[in-house]
Amino acid sequence: MVLFILLWAAIFTIIGIIIGTQNAATIVNVSLLTWTFNNIPLTLVLIETFAIGVIFTIIVAVIDEIRLKSRLWRTNNELRELKKELTSLRNLPVEEIVEDKSTEKAKEEIKESEGKEKKESK
Repeated sequence: MVLFILLWAAIFTIIGIIIGTQNAATIVNVSLLTWTFNNIPLTLVLIETFAIGVIFTIIVAVIDEIRLKSRLWRTNNELRELKKELTSLRNLPVEEIVEDKSTEKAKEEIKESEGKEKKESK
């Protein structure tokens, strides 16, 4: 992907150089909001707009990178907390279930009813 981006950057740079050299003698007037700049070479205008675009792109990329790093930091903290919780849950002792007499009686009744059903089906 980096090679692809560098290839496109090189192509645009070559195109910019070609346009700049062919229009070196072209003088333009630039109006920006309330300011007017007279007799400026077109090549200088192209270079300045390219530089402004690069600076703007870098600012946006840095802001996005900071946002992603912050999100990654929060996710790593959450993962660390969840791992601690999992470790503490794994280290809990397994408690034996003590059956009270009512559950034992219920099991005996189920066995008796199953035994009666088997006798009746025979």
